[in-house]
Amino acid sequence: MTVTQTGSFIDEARIDEALGAAADKDAARVRDVLAKARELEGLEMEDVAVLSSVSDPELLGELFATARDVKDAIYGARLVLFAPLYVSNLCTNDCLYCAFRVRNKELKRRALTQDEIRREVEILVDQGHKRVLLVAGESYPKQGFQYVLDSVATIYDVKRGNGEIRRINVNVAP
Repeated sequence: MTVTQTGSFIDEARIDEALGAAADKDAARVRDVLAKARELEGLEMEDVAVLSSVSDPELLGELFATARDVKDAIYGARLVLFAPLYVSNLCTNDCLYCAFRVRNKELKRRALTQDEIRREVEILVDQGHKRVLLVAGESYPKQGFQYVLDSVATIYDVKRGNGEIRRINVNVAP
């Protein structure tokens, strides 16, 4: 992961530039990127930006078919599980289905520290997990969304012998 001078591995200016440049790409460029994706060698940020700008129904169908083909080629017909890692139950919403909802007064509210997250990840890695689902409510400690970014960095930093977390899915609000 590349970390910028500000300490973040997310380069917002580069992302904005790529998205802006991709906004008016024609069908031929989209199909070129889809062909590149089918080669299973990865895509550059600019390629992903082109795909994120697709709105034409026919091209969307081709995009979804390519995504399915790539997923099947990489993962096959296996089921991949992620170990849930609840880092915070702070939330400002009141979703009736969710235990984190703001009106649930029986819940003790807290966010794990980065050291606590590190210890939890060490346990998961020792159990053989390689994939984590990071879960947090829709409110963050005083660091704001940087808390989530720091949590991701902490998770990826944990190395235990031959074990480490190789994939993090994030289930948080923006």
